[in-house]
Amino acid sequence: MIRSYLPISLIAMVTSFASAGLVNIAGNSATSIESTGSQFTGSMNYVFNSGTTGTMTITLNNTTSSSVGGYLTGFVFDIASMDSSASATLSSTTNSNFLNTGSESAAPFGMFDAGAALGANWTGGGNPNGGIGAGLSAMFVFNISASDASSLTTMSFLGMGTDLAVRFRGLNNGGSDKILIQEQPPLNIVPLPTGVLAGAGMLGLGLGVRTVRRIRK
Repeated sequence: MIRSYLPISLIAMVTSFASAGLVNIAGNSATSIESTGSQFTGSMNYVFNSGTTGTMTITLNNTTSSSVGGYLTGFVFDIASMDSSASATLSSTTNSNFLNTGSESAAPFGMFDAGAALGANWTGGGNPNGGIGAGLSAMFVFNISASDASSLTTMSFLGMGTDLAVRFRGLNNGGSDKILIQEQPPLNIVPLPTGVLAGAGMLGLGLGVRTVRRIRK
């Protein structure tokens, strides 16, 4: 699967100034497959532990209106690591109906590195009522393993806003939906000095956006 990223050298420059702390997210309605009005907000927070391990905490709030209804039944995300064997394993959650998916195909958005869903299945089946209902929330904690765990930040799991997808099922009309995130301010990024910003801008102009082929399991 191919995803687009900023030049690697520019990423290294920016992330060296970035906070590893909490980043707010929300559903990008423009990416909704069925345009049902299903929606969510939440946050992601990566913390490096030691060695090759870190912890990713994801909170998701189902903000879909009661008129649309339905349940958030699964989500998947990527790990922008130089380690092709990088992984995320669900270690705890406030909704025990969600199980670890591992690497998962989330059609039509493609393959993702990790996630959690009812029955450990993004596509889903059976009763969706065990998901996160409209107006409710859940927290998910993942153990991250990567040789470059110390250099990852929360933004490493967000990419260009296409690296987390959410699944809804059991809407009031019997339908379902799939939607990608969009990053929401504040992004907790330390402002870059003027000289660094100028240099980064020139670097971006010189190299442009490059496409990185991610190695999938």
